[in-house]
Amino acid sequence: MRETTDSEWDNRVRWDPTDARGHVESHFLRANSRDGRRAVWIKHTLLSPAGKAGVGVAEVWAVAFERGGRKVGVKSTVPIRAARYSASPFRAETGEAVLETGAARGAAESGGHRIGWDIGFDPRGPSYHPFPLEGMYSRNAPFPKSKTLTPYSDIEISGWVEVDGERWTLEGWPGMQGHNWGLSHVHSYVWAHANAWDEGADGPTWFEGFSARPKVGPVVTPWLSVTAVHVGGETWRFDGLRALTSRAVHVGWYAWRATFVRGEARLRVDIEAEREDIAGLHYENPDGSMTYCLNSKLARGTIVLTRPGEPPLCLRSDKVALEIATKDPEHGVPMLV
Repeated sequence: MRETTDSEWDNRVRWDPTDARGHVESHFLRANSRDGRRAVWIKHTLLSPAGKAGVGVAEVWAVAFERGGRKVGVKSTVPIRAARYSASPFRAETGEAVLETGAARGAAESGGHRIGWDIGFDPRGPSYHPFPLEGMYSRNAPFPKSKTLTPYSDIEISGWVEVDGERWTLEGWPGMQGHNWGLSHVHSYVWAHANAWDEGADGPTWFEGFSARPKVGPVVTPWLSVTAVHVGGETWRFDGLRALTSRAVHVGWYAWRATFVRGEARLRVDIEAEREDIAGLHYENPDGSMTYCLNSKLARGTIVLTRPGEPPLCLRSDKVALEIATKDPEHGVPMLV
């Protein structure tokens, strides 16, 4: 019998159809062209409303980005009971779209647009768990209510994507595959990931991090942050108390700038997207409220890692995934989907 990998186990669906508290869950895949001109984002989502166990919708999202402002976004929706999921091997099937270990294929259409895809990747791990304590991933852990991890942090994606009839060929595009779930989307957050660098990297290198302001009861917390850089076969994690509660965090409508410290190591993050390269997305919550996601896969960023006994490592990229979520509708980005 085939053995389930750790990454597949991390991809297993957490929705419990007997739980009436409400649930939102996403598996997503992102790829960037090496020249920095194009990017693709594909997402499978489950949304179950609060107070109604066993019902809801399953969605497939796709956005194709071209630098300079062209963005095509689509979403297809089916009843949640029409979606199919398995854990070993991992497989998510929503309508005509399938995401499984090492592959994704299907299509979605809305608003007069259609995006289709047939792509594959080498499913190499290990997974990245950003939370410092594994107990925080427990379903009944009171904090955080929204969980996130990355089954595949550094992959190369090949195949094709067809955007309104125009076929894009993907040949070794760098990318990643993530998974998040919870009782709702975080009140506000910024998340970023990069694994394709214009300069600074020597060998496989990836960065991932987020800052979030979750609600605890009626109170919205200050920014809480977790970040990591994987370089030279070693992962430098900034998830201790000093980094988690860093006040050196600035989140703008289209930018994230922050500094994190752990022991003698320091990490500086400076990431920004042009407004024209951002897709506005409606993220509905199980309680019916709306979160606005400002989503770009063509952000520019500089990551500086300072380690004891070594010169600073400066990484630069124009292929950074940047997502900023807000409850404020006055964000200035046209909503695409």
